[in-house]
Amino acid sequence: MGKLLIVLFSPPMQVQTTDTVFEFAKAAVEEGHEVTVFCDKDAVYNLVASQVLPNQRTPASKIVELIGRGVHVLACRESARLRGVDTKKMLIPGVVESSLGKLAELMDESDRVVAFGP
Repeated sequence: MGKLLIVLFSPPMQVQTTDTVFEFAKAAVEEGHEVTVFCDKDAVYNLVASQVLPNQRTPASKIVELIGRGVHVLACRESARLRGVDTKKMLIPGVVESSLGKLAELMDESDRVVAFGP
């Protein structure tokens, strides 16, 4: 199929936006698309492993599910640093540290780019 890039800017507290990204990415993977979710700004808080709670559908738990479905999930290194999120120790396993330079490359390589957030 095609390559889809989803850029997320919203923090976990904006549940409607993070839920929309989760459902959109899940549906795209099920249709056979290669999906990448790039978390920038406050969206890096969605990727903190300590927010994965047993038996709760937190945004972080949904990210774990997306990774299990083959979605590539990237965290902006600089956004994480500015927010005190240590990308080496605090991220969900499978999340890859990235950069705005890589985001520019992904935008160029993707068939579609969709952004969510404030």
